[in-house]
Amino acid sequence: MNILSVVLLGALNWPKWILIALAVVFGLFVISTITAAIRRWKNRVANNLLGGLKLSDIKKAIQDGQSEAENPTPRTLFGATSIYLPKILNDFPDFHLPEAKNSLNLLLNEYLQIRFGQADKFVDSNAEPDLAAMVPRAAAPAELSDIAFHDCAIRSYIKTSEYATITYIATIGYTAGDKRYEDRYLVDSTLKLSEMGIPKKLLICSQCGGAIDSTALKYCPYCGSGIVWDTKLSWRFTTVAPA
Repeated sequence: MNILSVVLLGALNWPKWILIALAVVFGLFVISTITAAIRRWKNRVANNLLGGLKLSDIKKAIQDGQSEAENPTPRTLFGATSIYLPKILNDFPDFHLPEAKNSLNLLLNEYLQIRFGQADKFVDSNAEPDLAAMVPRAAAPAELSDIAFHDCAIRSYIKTSEYATITYIATIGYTAGDKRYEDRYLVDSTLKLSEMGIPKKLLICSQCGGAIDSTALKYCPYCGSGIVWDTKLSWRFTTVAPA
């Protein structure tokens, strides 16, 4: 007779209240184990479906968007920068938000020039070639003055194996002719990670000229030199639309 059998036979002679207490403890242990397993499973599902975002983050972003829609002041922004910026920096450590804001400012200035007949294409901003054709033209040309880029925020971010896209919401004020405008715009900035399934060489080492196709690397795998990620030359503006 083994030890387990001896213990079980002895347990039959224990007081009833002890057996009940042990049953309760065992039941609580089983429930706790199952609950923890379910929690881990839910976290894995959330990470896969939401890219690591918490449901509370998604809910807050939706509430902010609803508040913005009800807010009549064009200068007011309700973005989700605090939610998405950490994810962007995790995927692209050298992403620089102030630099991105400067690029967005330049883009919207050129957008207004095209819209009001002062230009016919984007010259200095890093926009896709066909973006100028998608700019709605004003009914009549107008001189622009007092252009003021107020601010921008990150509205959303998505990354797949083929591309990464950051959607900004920006506010800008300007005078066209004798009328003052305060507008909001949604702007997509996209980085292509592959074309036709072929990974793009996103970085070129300034020291040895080696092509580097991983944005997570801080040092060149060929010569060991530090890598500088040039946001302006990599991300391209693909859409601009009134918000």
